[in-house]
Amino acid sequence: MQRPVVPPGGEHRLRVRPAQPARGQRVPRLRQDTGRVEQKRRTRRALVDAAVALVQHGLSPTVGEVADRAGVSRATAYRYFPTADVLLGEAAVHAGTSPVSDAHLLDTTSDPVERVGRLTRALAQFTFANLPVLRTSLRLSLDPASSYERPGHRRRWIATALAPLADRLDADTLHRLSAALTLVLGIDPIVTLTDITHLDRDTAIDVLEWTARTLVEAVLPDSPATAAEPESSHASLPSEPAGSTSLRAT
Repeated sequence: MQRPVVPPGGEHRLRVRPAQPARGQRVPRLRQDTGRVEQKRRTRRALVDAAVALVQHGLSPTVGEVADRAGVSRATAYRYFPTADVLLGEAAVHAGTSPVSDAHLLDTTSDPVERVGRLTRALAQFTFANLPVLRTSLRLSLDPASSYERPGHRRRWIATALAPLADRLDADTLHRLSAALTLVLGIDPIVTLTDITHLDRDTAIDVLEWTARTLVEAVLPDSPATAAEPESSHASLPSEPAGSTSLRAT
């Protein structure tokens, strides 16, 4: 076999091309490094736990004070939580001081439609009560210069609310329903309904609950697909443009 000719002093420029897989041969994927992901979660949780402890002692700590309590550098803490408001807002959820908690979903009913409806209404009310903090959280998460990551609590709440459907729906349908419900929880849909659709608080909450209930009812094999109106309020929507499709169930 003839060796390649390498010019003097050019050994460092010699490159070896990696062998190409044969047609139809599967290339093994590298295992994702989950170590750093887990470390970030532990750091975030340590900061939140420290904030909860300080708040429970009647304090209103800064990000720096929380970092000191958690044993995390202040620079790292500010990468996770750029403002004290965002940190304390998340701490309130973890401490159970928000109206959204797993216990509220399980207290009186196993009906998934009712559970999701209650979850959606409770979270919408919490969001409206904490709009400045949650808008800041949303803005920071969309800023490329910020490393802030939203915690994604809604996925856990949805999983709890839909638990009674685990043996009634196939995995694909349950996964799709769970994904769809993330669109009606949190600050994101409220920004759309108030800033773009110009709905008032009560009407926006009604629309979100109605949408969530409709999504669940649509996939139940033993339930009509028509949506139920929210029981707590029947505020009317603003008049709709001509030719548009009504939001109300028919």
